[in-house]
Amino acid sequence: MTSDPLAPLDLAFWNIESAAHPMHLGALGVFTARSPTAGAHAADLLAARAPAVPGLRMRIRDTWQPPLALRRPFAFGGATREPDPHFDPLDHVRLHAPTTDFHARAGRLMERPLERGRPPWEAHVLPDADGDRFAVLFKFHHALAD
Repeated sequence: MTSDPLAPLDLAFWNIESAAHPMHLGALGVFTARSPTAGAHAADLLAARAPAVPGLRMRIRDTWQPPLALRRPFAFGGATREPDPHFDPLDHVRLHAPTTDFHARAGRLMERPLERGRPPWEAHVLPDADGDRFAVLFKFHHALAD
């Protein structure tokens, strides 16, 4: 996969992000576990399958766009999606310690910004303290998800 310039809306999401205004979104799914190791199995499965999804291997890199033509004499800032040569799904999929409150843990995880030098997504597997459920929090930057 080659470099791909961000669409204008994705570029806007990428550029307006700040510590006070993160531009990621999340989805939390809660699942019934058939065994106490179901959460760990889900994390392994997510990490194993992530490399097969081309968009998940893409990082976003800020670029300086050259002028398009003489009628547009000024260069401007942009960004492109490009393959991350050091992509490791284990850097994105995390198995957490058991919790008694999926929503509170997910809220704390959503407060953290995504690292801008890596593909902008995370998957957090949250086992239930009782072992009969687990949750998966997917976190994506708008520039990746839209």
